[in-house]
Amino acid sequence: MGLKALLLDGYVDEPACFGVPPYISPYVRYVYGVLAENNYEIRYETADSWRNADDREIAVKESHIIVIIAGMTVPGRYRGGSPLTLAEIKQLANMPRKGLLFLGGPISHGYSLRGGTKAIELHLDGVDCFCRGDIEAVLSNFLKIGEIDPYKKRMYDHDFSLWARLGAEVVKRHPWYPWIIAEMELSRGCDRLKGHCSFCSEGTIRKYDERPINCISLEIKALSQCGVKAFRLGRCANILAYGGAVKDKGIVPNYVAIEELYSSIREHAPGLKVLHTDNCNPLSIVNYPDESARALEKISMYNTEGDVLSLGLENLDPKVIKLNNLKVDYEGALFAVRLINQIGNYTKRPKGLPTLLPGLNFLYGLPGEDRESLNINRKFLEELINTGLSVRRINIRQVINLGNTYLSQIIKNHPSKIKNKDFRQWKEWVRKEVDTVFLSRVVPAGTIIKDVKIEEISGTICYGRTLGSYPLLVGVIAEGVKVGEVLPEVLITGHGRRSVTGIPCPLKINTCTLATYEALPGIGKSRAKRLVLKRPFGNFEEIRSALDDPSLLEPYKDSIDFSTS
Repeated sequence: MGLKALLLDGYVDEPACFGVPPYISPYVRYVYGVLAENNYEIRYETADSWRNADDREIAVKESHIIVIIAGMTVPGRYRGGSPLTLAEIKQLANMPRKGLLFLGGPISHGYSLRGGTKAIELHLDGVDCFCRGDIEAVLSNFLKIGEIDPYKKRMYDHDFSLWARLGAEVVKRHPWYPWIIAEMELSRGCDRLKGHCSFCSEGTIRKYDERPINCISLEIKALSQCGVKAFRLGRCANILAYGGAVKDKGIVPNYVAIEELYSSIREHAPGLKVLHTDNCNPLSIVNYPDESARALEKISMYNTEGDVLSLGLENLDPKVIKLNNLKVDYEGALFAVRLINQIGNYTKRPKGLPTLLPGLNFLYGLPGEDRESLNINRKFLEELINTGLSVRRINIRQVINLGNTYLSQIIKNHPSKIKNKDFRQWKEWVRKEVDTVFLSRVVPAGTIIKDVKIEEISGTICYGRTLGSYPLLVGVIAEGVKVGEVLPEVLITGHGRRSVTGIPCPLKINTCTLATYEALPGIGKSRAKRLVLKRPFGNFEEIRSALDDPSLLEPYKDSIDFSTS
């Protein structure tokens, strides 16, 4: 009888790694690789599939090794799944079993499921090894020599490369397969040389370490061979630091290394549909604008549309910046947003999404902030709007007080003075007044979004998303569509607060429903009825003659199908 292992993916979210479906994190892939190397029969469960399993006690009792990956150090709201709770971890830990239980991931920094709280320092009964180091290294060490060292670290060596390649197989076990995006690790730690942001857990990894391109490429190849077509270079604090040289102001961006990285990924996953990145330190752009520009040009050349560079601005109030050692000031942030727009705000195909745009991260609950901090951040967003710049998305989160960060040392003497009411009002202003402006710039009416998977249906509105970094929520006016169906193309017709609306593309002008006509801007019920009565149409001129305002359908002229069946 072979050895059995239970691997529970409780989902992760931290500054430089995301693992809530449809994302699958590197943590679970590496652990799966370790177990596969040691010839274990592996049962892989996500937090959601585990909740629905009716044989949990049997699975725990039969397993010789149990591994739980969990932890949220920058939690948000999730549509793809519900992260494992502390109560669920405790419940599993107290089940009768014969095997050892290993717990690891970002949860080593403390436990929390929401921002604005102090993370709980964990001391869990029933957990045999609470991994403070790298869980894959801890587990491998135990399986090879029988020793439990919770602080064991790994390097980017032969063993790690093997785990990464073997671990690719776990994607086939994921409930969302093949509709998944693999979070890829490029580096660990923070590239900043002169201290780190007060709140950041990534900065507690003291040594900045980069993964070799050949190691990344071989894992990409293994994942591609397992059916993965979407990748995000998310396990990386700053994409512009990769392959760069250390100088006085920090790591200088190296466009040659960036191009080698991206071209190698393209070579080893020739059928990929999504290649996105995540984090970008705006300080790199401020300190080295020319080198950053060349690196951004290479990213824009090799990536896929809809890519987002997450800029951790956090707060632009000078006193908060100084106290928390944040990255850039007001003018620096403005410069970074402007440069990314200049380089990446174009489309690679007609009516496509922009190639590369900034995403803005704001953080509240920081030491030293007050109401004036909100006003400064508001002024910044207003300036972006007034100067015609585009932003793909704005994340607003509340800080978690992690016990091993600098923030935990200064928060008592410098508490946030922002009242919850003022914060809520500011956030509502962003969602109501700011998001809609940027959405209309990024996704104007007439844009065609490809491969939208329907997640939920309410009446004639089908809600779905594409695969990618911070994918848009698309409300599609359609009938006869099922949950799980992927619509090849959706024609965008309008905008909500944080979502867009559209219709299946091409627009079947002679057979579509009345509701589809009404979804087109400016058409309304009376014009929709007129179109129904006057069809079939043989060409666009006939449609124009049927409307009192011929310009209404002009944005959709090239997306109309005149067939009658």
